[in-house]
Order: sequence, then C-alpha cells, then structure tokens
Amino acid sequence: RVREAVVSTQSTGNRGKHAELTYAEIENAPSDTKLYESVGRMFVLETQDTILEQLKDKAMKSREQIQALEQQKVYLSKNLKESEQALRELVESKKSSVKAS
Repeated sequence: RVREAVVSTQSTGNRGKHAELTYAEIENAPSDTKLYESVGRMFVLETQDTILEQLKDKAMKSREQIQALEQQKVYLSKNLKESEQALRELVESKKSSVKAS
C-alpha cells in the first residue's frame, strides 16, 4: 500500500506539472488565439480565461491530492513499522517459550 501511495503521488505530481506547464504556455499566447478543449472524442472552442481557470483548478487539486497522499504514506509507513515490531516481539516470545520448554 505504501508503494501504491508513492506511485499515486508521482502520477498526480506529473498531472499537476503538466497543467502548470500548459497554463504557462497558454498564458503567454496572444489573447486572440483559438483554444480548444478535448471533450470525449470532440474538441470544443473555449475562451482563454476558461482554459486558464480549468488548468489552475487542476493544478491546485493535484497539489491537494499530493498532500493527502503524503499524509497517507506517512500513516501507512508508521503502521507498517508498528506491525513489523509487533511481529518481531511475537516471534521472540515464541522462541523464548520454545526454549523454556
């Protein structure tokens, strides 16, 4: 599960970075540039402001998801360490009881 959190963090980071780079390019484009948004299998003409707002939202959501995934990763790592420690203690107690018998 920790690996899944790491992979999800990376893919979300890539999506966020893509949105930020696209935002920077579109922001520098002339205002009369025609911009199209992909909707399913077709493209819809959108205003530059609409596209920029969508990209800004996508980048912000990606950052929020990354923070949540990082917290989840910390929780899972801590839980894994506690479980490993409990298992070690159980094995040690079994070894001690077998030696005592």
